Amino acid sequence: MSVKKITTFAVAALVGAAALLVAPAPAAEAGAQVYNPCARATSGQTKYSTFGATRVTFVTTTTRNSNVATITGCVRRGNAYHQEWQDWGYVGVNGFAPPGLTWENSLRSPTGSYSVTEALGRANPGTALKYRTVNKNSRWGGEHKATYNQYFEGAGGDSDENLWTYMKQGYYEQAAVINYNRSPDMKVTQGASYAIFLHAGRTTSAGCVSTSLATTTRFIRSARPGDRIIMGAVEDIFTPYSSNPFGAIMSRYAASGSVAGGLRSPTNREVAGLKNGGAGRTYQGGGIYWSPKTGAKIASGAILKHWVSVGAYKSSYGYPSTEEYTIPGGRAQKFQNGFSITWNGKTSYTQSGRIGARWQGASWLGPATNNKKKIKNGGYYQSFRSGLIYWSPSTGARISSGAMHTAWGKTGFENGRLGYPKTDAYKTSKGTSQNYQGGRIDVSTAGKVSTTYGTAVPVAK
Repeated sequence: MSVKKITTFAVAALVGAAALLVAPAPAAEAGAQVYNPCARATSGQTKYSTFGATRVTFVTTTTRNSNVATITGCVRRGNAYHQEWQDWGYVGVNGFAPPGLTWENSLRSPTGSYSVTEALGRANPGTALKYRTVNKNSRWGGEHKATYNQYFEGAGGDSDENLWTYMKQGYYEQAAVINYNRSPDMKVTQGASYAIFLHAGRTTSAGCVSTSLATTTRFIRSARPGDRIIMGAVEDIFTPYSSNPFGAIMSRYAASGSVAGGLRSPTNREVAGLKNGGAGRTYQGGGIYWSPKTGAKIASGAILKHWVSVGAYKSSYGYPSTEEYTIPGGRAQKFQNGFSITWNGKTSYTQSGRIGARWQGASWLGPATNNKKKIKNGGYYQSFRSGLIYWSPSTGARISSGAMHTAWGKTGFENGRLGYPKTDAYKTSKGTSQNYQGGRIDVSTAGKVSTTYGTAVPVAK
């Protein structure tokens, strides 16, 4: 956002920032400036992904409240990044916003990894980016409407930037658009800051990155669509723990929001060579585990704790085959070899074997409320929020719930004359029925229960 708008925005920021920033993250500790970010990217020691881009530019300050930045251009050759140039410049007058938290009129630049796909200025210096030659009608949308954080031509409103004016003043002589709060990186959110550029004129602004005209021109000339800018305070950008910067774990971490997501910061290096060729990495908010058969999956919270308690990937559970998902009354996650773990808000339980497989096709039952228990004739049962699953060698795994389960209970469950269920409950023309080893229970639409005994009772119509 522009240099000229700083005075106006400063007043609004003092009044409105506290209300708009609902849950500020703790301030990052001061860190020594990093002058070798290309090497750190090669080692995967960044909290934000390079996304494998050919060129990555790092813009870093020693603290979030500092506005003097070191700017370094890196180029990828094979699986390594090499420094092409280094310069200095400014970011927003108040420094960088915390990861994941940017708000309009804060006078802070956003923290994160952003793509570059277009540029603008007085004349195209010879770039592969989409380039807009600024004219007297060129504007950048700041009004809260369809043109917000977009280039357009017209008279514009009070909050729209007059690109022509700032170009003549030297600031937008050349400028690259940083795709914060805009496509293709993210959906535009009205009021979440706009006009974040890397531009010439080397001065503080309301949120842009500025450096010399020569460096800005070099950046634009060499840039290709999809190149990245990684920007923020050093403690928000770098980590001492290494990972594969081009691997599946880093890719999944990036997709989760990186340090701004639920996983927060890494707590260890990525470890490869785990069981069955797997890999894993731990974070403040959980872990990401990868295997050739399952891909990279996040595990966290009570379900992760349960999985770790039984041996994690070394156990018969294997690696996560899904990520955690919502079920009625709780959460669940599936693992290899037919295992699932459910959490009901207080306790986690495992579903496995034939009962586990049956539950996976009927997760509407909700989370388990006990562990699988052994019962008559080598059978098992497990109870869930909305019903139970019974298994025996001769009947397989069957669901018992609601009024039907209550009626079966009055006959003695599997210990009574009916024995185990042979089917799930099914709809009939008169209500609901369920077949058992020793008969059938019918529950009419009016709630009347009738029991028919016999080992050859047919399915009800």
